[in-house]
Amino acid sequence: MKGAVAGPAQAQAALPPVLFVHAGAELYGADRILLELAAGLQLRGCAVQVVLPGPGPLHAEMARAGVPTLQRNLGVLRRRYFTPLGLINRLCRVVGASFFLRRLALSLARAPGPGQGVAIIHSNTTAVLAGALAARLAGLPHVWHVHEITTRPHWFARVMAAVVGLLTQRAVFVSAAARDHMCQLSTSVRRKAVVIHNGIDTTRAQQGRRGVLRAECGFGVEDVLVGMVGRINWWKGQGRLLDCAVALLPQHEQLRFVMVGGTFDGDNRARDELLQRIAQAGLVSHVVVQDFRADVGNVLADIDIFVLPSTEPDPFPTVVLEAMAAGKPVVAFRHGGVCEMVEEGVTGILCEPVQASSLGAAIQRLAASPQLRQQMGEAGRQRLQRLFTREAFIDRFATLYAEVAAEHQAR
Repeated sequence: MKGAVAGPAQAQAALPPVLFVHAGAELYGADRILLELAAGLQLRGCAVQVVLPGPGPLHAEMARAGVPTLQRNLGVLRRRYFTPLGLINRLCRVVGASFFLRRLALSLARAPGPGQGVAIIHSNTTAVLAGALAARLAGLPHVWHVHEITTRPHWFARVMAAVVGLLTQRAVFVSAAARDHMCQLSTSVRRKAVVIHNGIDTTRAQQGRRGVLRAECGFGVEDVLVGMVGRINWWKGQGRLLDCAVALLPQHEQLRFVMVGGTFDGDNRARDELLQRIAQAGLVSHVVVQDFRADVGNVLADIDIFVLPSTEPDPFPTVVLEAMAAGKPVVAFRHGGVCEMVEEGVTGILCEPVQASSLGAAIQRLAASPQLRQQMGEAGRQRLQRLFTREAFIDRFATLYAEVAAEHQAR
């Protein structure tokens, strides 16, 4: 059912093999969602193959789940390549990767076993073009999993929307917000658009041990810890959360803040500026910045209030699902996919974008009431179990793949 939120499968025949093409090999949101999907499909007997653009911890996680991976330069699009020479470089890489993926997909389609005969190429994020081109070259169906709401540069957002509308059988969006944004840029996308909300295995978020993070940061058990998890860059909002800390700490001595997240390779400017601001404000003992860490459960176990301060609309941040699984109230700006995750006033507080004062008021309200934090956190945990489970997520993709394969065979 195109354009709607895909529902769970009723019954499923043998699934077609799927070749996943992804833009990174780290363990952030889109990486983990790919891991959930590929591993879940493999457990259901679906033949899967994942191609990643470089080395990274995602290879090891896939191996633990029994999912085969290959490494190949895919010509992943990054802002640093938005120069004449950079674009030529990307074009050459994409063309080479497209022919490599074509051969791989055709070999997967010919492999013996359940569901053989039609391989689907699944491109995870719009930063990879090679998967869509390979599908076109091979005459195979393509699914584009859109994890982004791209706003800048505007010309690039429009070009990518047109490309998605042209080169895929289904555009699967992680949220209605992401779908609506791209459909405004290109009307050709809407007839192919499907919304499938991410779902997660809650184990990682719930297996943390309280006290680990606080001990590392020098925080006490009586402190109210406000935290966020996300890569440090220009739009994730670490600066806005620091603005809240600067405004609130003089009146609320019990508050403490932690920001967990790494940077893109070779791009530490945002992190350096953030640390400099913290030092200049004299808040080094109250506001701690940590690098990326895989034990998000230990982070969430110690956080009392989870904050998503993204200054641009975040499509459907996986870490919010993890915070909900850990029973934490969520404070966020009222834009992007988080509005589909958080039930306002029930599981968290949505604030006026992108005002630090509104964010600070919400933090202050929750900091003053342990009972409210507990109520909202428990409501969030229940909401996750109703709407965003790993099983429902995989069901919806399995149904989608079966539909796409059937359409392809009927041609």
